[in-house]
Amino acid sequence: MKRKNENNHKAWMARAVLALITYHFSLITSLAQSFVQIGSGTTDILDTYLSQEKFTGTGSTVLTLSEHRGIKMIETQDGDGQPVMMPRLWSTIVQNQVHLSLTEDRDANKSMMEGTYNLYVGRYRTLIGAPSEKFHVQGGGLVNAGFGFLYNTRNGNNPVQARIGLQLMPSAVGTWCFRLFRGKSLGGCSLSRTRIFSDTGKASLRYELDVPLVGLAFSPNYGQSYYEIFAKDNYDHNVVPTTFVSAPTFRQQLTLSCRVSHRLILQLGYLGDYQQLQVNNLKQHVYAHRLMIGVAKGL
Repeated sequence: MKRKNENNHKAWMARAVLALITYHFSLITSLAQSFVQIGSGTTDILDTYLSQEKFTGTGSTVLTLSEHRGIKMIETQDGDGQPVMMPRLWSTIVQNQVHLSLTEDRDANKSMMEGTYNLYVGRYRTLIGAPSEKFHVQGGGLVNAGFGFLYNTRNGNNPVQARIGLQLMPSAVGTWCFRLFRGKSLGGCSLSRTRIFSDTGKASLRYELDVPLVGLAFSPNYGQSYYEIFAKDNYDHNVVPTTFVSAPTFRQQLTLSCRVSHRLILQLGYLGDYQQLQVNNLKQHVYAHRLMIGVAKGL
């Protein structure tokens, strides 16, 4: 029975990841915005399977985001009578995130390498305001599929820890659009007799918060080697259901975007990623703080 439950957990995780990847590549709605960011900052690591010591150091992150939102046509009675395209309230946000870090213990005698890839696919509804308004808030949830490793350079036995997990995370996004500076005049006037300016200088401030709910995670048991798991086929509760208590993973982003030319949007922001896990009598955390810069389109 125990072996059957273990196989059911692994099969469920594999199907969920496959469905997530398939959905990622089958989006058919219009592209509302996208960006690519790179960043650097501090990393704090603890993994009691590899060591009882905490490791601190620096790391780098690459993050991409694309938001897809449907469009609806609204018939108007004013002007030339042409239908107007309006964004729908529902949108899909897909993010790809890669962390790479090199850390040391407090005595600088041991080092730990970390690498993680996370795929986030979220579905959101605009709850406050409208997508076209200056301020709006979106709420929904996302699926987080994570794959990574930890490598302790001084361990002879069991130097590597695999990090595989799947989480369902409630999420909220707030966006405030404003003008940071006035762009060049286009030489005309609107119907209200105000001067028309270019989009240069338009800016937005975006904040995202993702919090834990439930999921699945892979973990060896306390004192169990990977040789026992894979060579001897000795499974011992290695695919574990998780909750916000056993896997309190949080993630937040604050991004300032500004259009500096007709084609170029620059970004400056902060990414805080706090991945935590406590299962099978083992503790693990990877805290990443990053200063991010990037380019975007769709502001």
